[in-house]
Amino acid sequence: MASSLARQLSSIKAKAVANSTLDRKNRQRSHAVSLIYDPKVAVTQDLDSIYFLALEGLRDLESIDHRFQTYEKSLFSETSISIDRHVQTPDQNAALDRAIESFLALLAPRVLLQPAVQSVEWLVRRFKINELNAEILLLTFLPYYSHPIFSRVLDTISLPLPPLFTFLSNSKTTATNPPRNLLTRALSRDAELFSLVSEHIVTQINTQRAYHALLSFWTSATISVILSMKEAKIFEEIIAERTLPHLSTVISARKSPEAQTAAYMIIVVLVSQCRLGNEVLDALAKSIALNWTKKSSKTGMAALTQTIQFSNLSENNYVPLDYGVWKAVEMIETLPQDLAEIKKKVKIDKFIVAYALAILEYNSSNIKLVFNLLAEESLRVTQKSIVAQAILKIAQISDADGEAQSALGEALNRALDDSTLRNTFLNAMCQLNMDIDEMELQLKTTLRPVKLASQDDSVMEIDSVPPKVTFEQRINTARRPRHTSFLAPTATKEFEALAEIYLQGLAEKKEVLSLLIKNGNLFPSESGLALSFLLRIWTGSYPVLARVAALQFFSTLVQSMSETVDLQATIIYLLIALTDTAEKVRKAAADCLSALSVRYDRSAKSPQIWGMETLYGTGAETDQLKWLGYKDLRALLKDHIGARLEEAVLDRDYVKTFVATLVDSSVSVTSERKRKEVGFKTSLLAFFCSHINGAPLFRVKYPILEMVTAAKKTPVSVYSLCTSLLGTWIKQRNAFLESLAIERVPCAGFERTMMMAVSGNDRDGAKFLEDSIRTDIPGLSDAAGVRIVELFDTWKHDTQSSVVCTLVDLALDDNAKFPALETLNRITISTDMFSSILNDSRLSQHQSDEPQQQSKRRRRSSASQYQQSGATWQSAHSNLRRLSLALDLLERNEPEKHVALLKQLFVILGELLLLKTDSSLPVQYTQQVLVDCMLPMVKTMDGSQLDSNSVRMDIIVSCIRSSTSPQVQNKFLLLVSALAKLSPELVLHSVMPIFTFMGANTVRQDDEFSAHVIQQTISQVIPALAQSTNRGDGVPFGTVELLLSFVNAFPHIPYHRRVKLFTTLVKTLGPHDSLYLVLRLLGKRHWDAVTRSRASDAQGLEDFIEVYLRGFTIIERIEAARQYIGLVSAIPFDLSLADGAVGYLDDIAGLSPEKLLSLKLDLLGFFRVTVSTTSLRNQIAEIFRGTTASIPKSDIDTFQASIAGCIEKLLAVIETTSEEKYQKYQTEAYDSLDAILNLLSIQDFVTVLESLISRLDDPFTVRRGLLLIRTRFENDGMAHGNFAKNSGLKILPSVCAAISNANITDTALIKVGLQAIETLGSKFGATEPDAFVGDVLEIVLSDRGIQCADENTIVAALVCLSTLAMALGARLLGYLPRAVPLILDLLDEAIASGQELVCIAVFTVVDSLVKRIPMFMGSYLAKILGLVFLSASANSQRTFADGPSVEDARTVLLENVITKIQTKPLLTSLIVNWDDVIARWDYAIIKLYLSTATQVIERATRKAVMSDASKLFDFLLSVFNSRNVQGGQGKGIIDSLESDIIELAMQVVLKLNDKVFRPLFLRVTKWAAEAAVDSLTERRNRFFILYKFSERLFGSLKSIVTSYYGYILEITADLLVDFVTSETKFDRELWDSVIGSLTVAFYNDQEEFWQAPVRFDKIADPLLAQLALGLRSSDLLQQAIVALAVSCSSEDHYKSINKSILNYMRNLDDDDDILIDFHDAEEDSGAIVLEPKRVVQTARLKAGSTAADVKITAVKSLRAIYERLGEEWLSMLPQLVPIVAELLEDDDENVETEVRNSLVPVIEGILGESLDRYLS
Repeated sequence: MASSLARQLSSIKAKAVANSTLDRKNRQRSHAVSLIYDPKVAVTQDLDSIYFLALEGLRDLESIDHRFQTYEKSLFSETSISIDRHVQTPDQNAALDRAIESFLALLAPRVLLQPAVQSVEWLVRRFKINELNAEILLLTFLPYYSHPIFSRVLDTISLPLPPLFTFLSNSKTTATNPPRNLLTRALSRDAELFSLVSEHIVTQINTQRAYHALLSFWTSATISVILSMKEAKIFEEIIAERTLPHLSTVISARKSPEAQTAAYMIIVVLVSQCRLGNEVLDALAKSIALNWTKKSSKTGMAALTQTIQFSNLSENNYVPLDYGVWKAVEMIETLPQDLAEIKKKVKIDKFIVAYALAILEYNSSNIKLVFNLLAEESLRVTQKSIVAQAILKIAQISDADGEAQSALGEALNRALDDSTLRNTFLNAMCQLNMDIDEMELQLKTTLRPVKLASQDDSVMEIDSVPPKVTFEQRINTARRPRHTSFLAPTATKEFEALAEIYLQGLAEKKEVLSLLIKNGNLFPSESGLALSFLLRIWTGSYPVLARVAALQFFSTLVQSMSETVDLQATIIYLLIALTDTAEKVRKAAADCLSALSVRYDRSAKSPQIWGMETLYGTGAETDQLKWLGYKDLRALLKDHIGARLEEAVLDRDYVKTFVATLVDSSVSVTSERKRKEVGFKTSLLAFFCSHINGAPLFRVKYPILEMVTAAKKTPVSVYSLCTSLLGTWIKQRNAFLESLAIERVPCAGFERTMMMAVSGNDRDGAKFLEDSIRTDIPGLSDAAGVRIVELFDTWKHDTQSSVVCTLVDLALDDNAKFPALETLNRITISTDMFSSILNDSRLSQHQSDEPQQQSKRRRRSSASQYQQSGATWQSAHSNLRRLSLALDLLERNEPEKHVALLKQLFVILGELLLLKTDSSLPVQYTQQVLVDCMLPMVKTMDGSQLDSNSVRMDIIVSCIRSSTSPQVQNKFLLLVSALAKLSPELVLHSVMPIFTFMGANTVRQDDEFSAHVIQQTISQVIPALAQSTNRGDGVPFGTVELLLSFVNAFPHIPYHRRVKLFTTLVKTLGPHDSLYLVLRLLGKRHWDAVTRSRASDAQGLEDFIEVYLRGFTIIERIEAARQYIGLVSAIPFDLSLADGAVGYLDDIAGLSPEKLLSLKLDLLGFFRVTVSTTSLRNQIAEIFRGTTASIPKSDIDTFQASIAGCIEKLLAVIETTSEEKYQKYQTEAYDSLDAILNLLSIQDFVTVLESLISRLDDPFTVRRGLLLIRTRFENDGMAHGNFAKNSGLKILPSVCAAISNANITDTALIKVGLQAIETLGSKFGATEPDAFVGDVLEIVLSDRGIQCADENTIVAALVCLSTLAMALGARLLGYLPRAVPLILDLLDEAIASGQELVCIAVFTVVDSLVKRIPMFMGSYLAKILGLVFLSASANSQRTFADGPSVEDARTVLLENVITKIQTKPLLTSLIVNWDDVIARWDYAIIKLYLSTATQVIERATRKAVMSDASKLFDFLLSVFNSRNVQGGQGKGIIDSLESDIIELAMQVVLKLNDKVFRPLFLRVTKWAAEAAVDSLTERRNRFFILYKFSERLFGSLKSIVTSYYGYILEITADLLVDFVTSETKFDRELWDSVIGSLTVAFYNDQEEFWQAPVRFDKIADPLLAQLALGLRSSDLLQQAIVALAVSCSSEDHYKSINKSILNYMRNLDDDDDILIDFHDAEEDSGAIVLEPKRVVQTARLKAGSTAADVKITAVKSLRAIYERLGEEWLSMLPQLVPIVAELLEDDDENVETEVRNSLVPVIEGILGESLDRYLS
């Protein structure tokens, strides 16, 4: 089983193991390996103990499976303890391996059991199967790879694992179970591993040792492998090669059905995923079908269907199943169920087609199954067509046996009747060019498609025996008929024999007429036997051609017959032929009738009637026939039938309608003498009905009966004419049904038609219907029930009563199947009849109908009769059932139409109550139905109809209380409501207990019906109750008691029912009288919830109130609020001191003063909830916007009065609760007042507040009123347009008066008043400025405004003034001289004292003035700016509180000043403030000043700046000279603001052109140069700012201003020389600024400005002389030198620069080392000649540097030049090389390092080679 490689590796490992046994340590390590024990424990165990433990486990296994006993003598014998595999022979070890494999195979299903683990432990410890049989051990445990046991087994196997299982190495190392995807990946990638596992499993299956876990593992693993290989795009052929061999082996394992099932599952996946060839699939299908067993056939069938389903077949390439496969399929007993279950899950259409074709191929007699398969919805049209064509081809075979033809004919008829198959077969016939008529003759049957090439078919078929002799032989051998008519009941056999000959002749296309019909031996001409034969042929179930031929033969015979023969008997049969489904038949029948009609034109008036004595034999059937007179017969043929034959041919139903018209007495047939019409109709009806009675064939009876019963009204009852048939139907029904089945007439249809024979005036017919429903036969009784419903209203009362009694009896009969109750519900029962039924159902027959008041004892004795005996109880139970049924009927039959029964129903209700009290009978349902009947009656009655003596309220109340059903209770409550509406006095004295009951029960019900009951009860009963209980004035305590019952039930009422219930309750009682009471009672409940810490309950009440109050009008709500406040205020603070006359509710009884106060506080809080809802505010807004036009003005006045009343009551509360202990209550009252005021329109609000703020004696109230004004107008001021404006202007004088009248020390009131003015000014000042000029401004500017001593009041006044300034604008001009100085003085004081809010407020005022009237603020601008700058001082910032508020306000002000005021006065004001700013030497002030000035210049126009350029530069020079104003004292500030100063100057420069700026620059240069010579500091400061400015200027404007450097070139050169030659202290800061300006000038030279020798010579040597300073830490000089070299790109300039640098790289202490090659002064008078040696000595001394520093600085400069210019500078290399060589040997190590590491690599990089050869 194992591969050769595996065997080789096993042998190698065995040798290694054998060698390891010689090592003691290895032996110990091997002995410690265990499945059960820890190695530390296992190593101490001996083999004996392990053996006995394993033997115990084996014996436990033997109790499960006796086959384990075998191994007790081998693997588990006592001798096995001494077995050593390493010393055994190979044969012995091979035998041992086989025993181990066999044992593991037997053990595999049970390895999870503890005894199994114990037994394997022995094999591991003794026989080392974990080392020597590792592969089989892994295969045994592999199905349990996800179980911990597998991890334990894997742990016993040492590394390396067997070669095919190396994928498990990681799982062994990590001591975890391998994941499923790892196993799938290994099996799919390693074909050898997959083969090994599959072969192992197949071996177990073949040896019948397979088990469920193994098969499940194989199935899931193989399916996963197939899917994985498919996903990896492995060829499908390879997948099939790996799997099919093992599958084919398992499929043939008939002894293992479970294994076969597993293989089938894999096959289904395989064929669905891989496209296998048809040959492979066919072979697979054969293997499946030929090997399945009874147990595996179901799953095998699923695999077979899918194997065929995935075959590659085209639409026209379907073939039958293989014979063997088909035979196997046929042997499955549960095949239909299996296929039905399979097709629910997968498609099997291809299999169905192949299976159907196989049935047709191998067993065509089972054609019915083929048709069943063909009806499958899953088949496509083309598939159905293939099967249909195969069926039709079989039908065409002429030598098919009779059984096959019969089955085919029957099946084809069913298919053609099926709408889903009809078109399929019709199309198949067309494709095969088949003629349906010929096929009918071929099959000896009738086919019935709806249409095919204008052909119609009949309805039935008849089997025939295939001919064994010729047509002529059969005629010759046929017997002469003994009967005179084939229509006789006993002539059937003779007729069928001749009919077969007839059909054979037609099929063989013989001369049937001459050879058969006119054969005198068979059909004597004088007997008319041939006519009866033909009549029966065309009315029978024969092929269309046969029926047509019969009619044609009949026509021929009629033409040859004597005219003295009356053939009226044939008219019936010809009319039946006119109802045939085939148009050919109807056409032939029409021709026959035409021939008959012509015949009666020529015949005698009294011809002899054919068949008069023998038509239906010689018995009573013929004798009772009725015949038409000659005139009637002729009229029938000529006037009626003859004129309508064309319509009859076109429509088969036309004849039925036509005949019904002929016999219908309600329709006039002709206009001639109507008295004759009745006689004609009666004769005709009798004629037809006699044939219904006489004809033995139901195929004749049925169509005639359909014709005559279609008439609406007949002159004589059809039932009475057909009594001989219908009267005996019930008794002889079984025999009749047999005949119907033989003739293929639908029984149900015939019985339905039969019931139509009963008419409304026929008592016998009604009796027949009663008898029919009593039979309880489903079809018959149902038809009778339908007819009863149709005729019930036409019957007389006694007939109706009889029928109803019968139906009631059947409805109560538990065994009856007839739906009598349904029939009763469909008929209309009169009141009298109901009364009769109810009387028959009385529970106490001896009681009279008059309801009398009886004592309790009498009622008890009356009711006790139900307990006397079992018979009595049974009778009561029966009557109760009958009563329930009667009441059910009454309920369904519109009880409101039977009002007269109400008195009787109340009597029955009393009886039911007694019955319930004294018996165990279930009366609850009956009570419910009874009240359902009474309720509509009461609702439809008026007062005059109600008999108060018959109404028993005490019974109703008792029923409500005694019932346990909420539904019954609700129904009775509705009845009480209806009675209360009809007659309130009836319910008045009985209703209070009902409401007590409702509060405890009904309101808790959460269903729609209970809610409806409550609504109705409230709306109908409560008004009468409230009216009777509320007497006198004051609080209506009767209403309170009623409302309290509902409020107490509030928590129990379902949430979504509460609003509707309480709304109905209040609206019923009247909102004016009850809404405030409900609010008050709910408020008390709210307080209870709050005091008990039930926050959720309190919140629920608040939420409820908001929604609840939406159901009332605004007027009702405000009036309720007024009344509510009255109730709250009426509650005393102490009940012991309360006045008894005061009206308050009784629910506060027993409360202490503390609780009363708490209650009053919460009630006021609850009041705010009621008036603060959004809906209320919206409604009030609609009123005052005039949108609620439906509200009359009187109601609006009432509304305003109600609000006024609320306010008055709240003010009264406030006034009467001034004591300190009631302060909280007063506050709550104020809050409530606010809530009310917020509801007012703006006009009414102003009216109320005018009076409120005019109260001089109550500053608190005035202050609160002013606050309300401010808040109201601030929030809603613009919401109402002119209303708000007019109201605001109206209240403004009152506000001013309140401020003026206030005590000067009441700053809180004054502040609120100013805030109110500010709000009004912001809203209306812009549109109505005149109102705010005058008194308003005077107050703002007075000692009650900005001149007040209180800071907060000043701030409020300033804010007010700011708002007024924005609103009034130029109208403030007259107040500016007075106002501005005041506010600026306030600002000055605020800055000094640190009043931040005042500063912000002043800034806001000034900002507003600047925005609105900037042109008039110029005269104050200088002072304003000065104070603004002063506010930024460090001292001021320290006094202000933390935060950016002042800074933000200052920023906004300066922004608007810069934006709004013109540039010229603004610059003037800035320049004026400079001296004061610089004098303060405050960094923040100067910073703010420079920033402001910069922004002014930046935003100014170029024209404005140029016009004042000279003045601005004077200002700039003053700014530049800032360093010299305070000397060293201000140096730190100026240094930090240097960039701001230069930025200001640059903004000025950018606004100028060259023409203006050039002289100004010269002016700056001159200013710097003309500094006092004796003041070195001033001179130095001027040069410093000049060069900083120049650096920024040349850096910003670049080459545009490079030529400007010519103006400072001389100065620059002198300064450079001074830096290295003068004896003054070295000024590094000034040096940086000079070098920086030169660097920028060099870099931005684009016009060869520095290329000119005169300028180059002037600047080059002084600049290069700076190397002597030795400032090696600064890169600024290197940048300047490089920039000079770049800008002066000529050989001479390069040499000059190079030589100068080289001089400073030499040892300047040695005269010989100096390269003096300077220009002669005489040759170039502009050149500056500097001796390096002298320069270096002076410069080093000034800079404090060394000779090495000078050298290093020079080296760095030269390296920078090489880096920038590269190859351009290589021409200077010869001069450099000696110097480099010298420096590389310099005494200073730093110099040598700099040259070697910095300069040399750069030169070598440019040169491309090493300098070593040059240096050497």
